[in-house]
Amino acid sequence: MGVLLFLVSLLVGLAGGGRCASLAIGVEGTTVPSYASTSELNEYWQSLFPNRAMPPAILDHCSAPSGSERKVKESKHYWSVYSDQLTKGDAKIYHNWAHRIASEKLLYPESVFTAGSKMNLYIDRAAALHSAWLRHDAANSIPMSTKNFTEVIMTFAPMSLAMARDMWSTLSSCEHPREVAGEQKACTMSVQSMHGFAASALGTSELRAFSTSLDVPEEGIGSPSNRYRVAAVRAVTAKAAANTVTCHSMSFPAALFYCHAVNPTRIYEVTLQREKEDSDVTTSKTPPVVRALAVCHVNTSAFDPTLMYWVKLGRKPGEASVCHFLTRGDVLWAPASVA
Repeated sequence: MGVLLFLVSLLVGLAGGGRCASLAIGVEGTTVPSYASTSELNEYWQSLFPNRAMPPAILDHCSAPSGSERKVKESKHYWSVYSDQLTKGDAKIYHNWAHRIASEKLLYPESVFTAGSKMNLYIDRAAALHSAWLRHDAANSIPMSTKNFTEVIMTFAPMSLAMARDMWSTLSSCEHPREVAGEQKACTMSVQSMHGFAASALGTSELRAFSTSLDVPEEGIGSPSNRYRVAAVRAVTAKAAANTVTCHSMSFPAALFYCHAVNPTRIYEVTLQREKEDSDVTTSKTPPVVRALAVCHVNTSAFDPTLMYWVKLGRKPGEASVCHFLTRGDVLWAPASVA
């Protein structure tokens, strides 16, 4: 692994790909597979969901930056979110890793989603939000595994060392066994594959797709001093508890989502308003109003009992639900019959 990363570090700079329909040239003898055009994605989406717009989290991957723009994104860690932790030998699934490490901030009890409740709002950063979708056939042609890491990085070369580390971390996460009993998971690199997994996991192709509002900034929200008040709560899923699939954007040169189902869940759209403090200033970067999706896992009996969340709540796994907000880059799928 060390030798591979050393070789990758010699590949200074990033591939100068274009927009969704581009074809980028890599190292000698290799070519990055073609990306899906926006028109192709729209045509496929409309064939599934006539007259229904794609969620912003899917559309965001049709405007991938290139050249110097991409370098700027990397300097802001869009390629390097949590790379130090995720590249450890015992790399965990990104979603559950975030739950474990940042449970004090990212996890909430379901009772907080009540009009009038106040909270310190934490929504995680979206990873690799602007990496572009590959064509379905191109995505399927890439041998996505750590065993084929050399071939994978050569497909997307040249690249920075930080991006290569993230690629290894993402592949490791995709290969890691499920952490929650009954969890279904898959890593998908095309809209077709994402929809296919969601349909398989939920037992129906009649689905609705959602993503968090654009009110949520790409860099997420962390407000230790600016508290938010819950102004309104709307149930997204009609039933008391439903099966859903959540797909999390992962750090990779092309669009890649870690999709999983830990069911049943309750889904809410929560509108929050920032509370003005005496020390509040108009230059605060936290938005005054936020509309965000929150996922509540109802059956938590198989969840990690060492999470600080349980200590904070004074409960044990199975005694309470576990809720978290979706990032700007996440996609939620639910059967149309319940959404």
